[in-house]
Amino acid sequence: MCASEGSPTGTVVYEPFDPAPSFHLAAAGDIGDSGARLDATAAAIAAIGGTAPYDALLLLGDNVYPAGEPARLPATVFEPFGAVLDQGTALYAILGNHDVKEGHGPAQMEALGLPGRWWSQRFGDVLLIGLDSNTPDDEHQLQFLERTLAESDATWKIVALHHPPYSAGYQGSDHAARDAFTPSFERYGVQLVLSGHDHDYQRSDPLDGVVYVVSGGGAGTRRTGKADFTAVSFSWHHFLDIGVFPDRLVLRAVNQDLRVADELVLRARA
Repeated sequence: MCASEGSPTGTVVYEPFDPAPSFHLAAAGDIGDSGARLDATAAAIAAIGGTAPYDALLLLGDNVYPAGEPARLPATVFEPFGAVLDQGTALYAILGNHDVKEGHGPAQMEALGLPGRWWSQRFGDVLLIGLDSNTPDDEHQLQFLERTLAESDATWKIVALHHPPYSAGYQGSDHAARDAFTPSFERYGVQLVLSGHDHDYQRSDPLDGVVYVVSGGGAGTRRTGKADFTAVSFSWHHFLDIGVFPDRLVLRAVNQDLRVADELVLRARA
């Protein structure tokens, strides 16, 4: 379980964590269009990573438009984020709906160095899980999620899935993902769920102990909205900067000019 605090901060200049977090994560969603907007997001991540290296870069799906072709990964991932990866940052990704349109999902995951369509990775006191929300009812995936969470003693549990269980944006909430996954999130104390799909930024109020963040503004934006579960929403190009400490997790939404538009602090409870 965790407590939460935070509110929109307007736009303040990004300040590095001091002291440094035990785990530093960057996340960007819907980056599958190559070009200036993607390059600006990647350059902003690299600028922060140059002085405070990221342990991992997490891509939140729709990594390649229009249909997930692995041959296009150099243009959308390896070249734009080359400076970040050269800093020693490990690459993780999940599949979006565009990534599986023509059956390229498994090949894309292999090309990105991932073991499959769903996976987990432990970083000290942090458990990071990636799911394939294109197939939310897959029995093997659900068993994997249940087993991984049940067996974990990690202080912090973060899950990534492309389709947001809660969204007030253009695409809206994905009820299949909500029905399939959220009971396990709530049962095993997942604190943070990251999604893309809607090309905006949204942060929910805590819902049964879980905060849901939509971050799909890596390369393009669309209109957003608000619902009864919405704490913050806006449509800016941005990425997520997450620092994890023994007693707290700090999430920041950072734009391409290295200004922070939202900050959330989740505090661990005994």
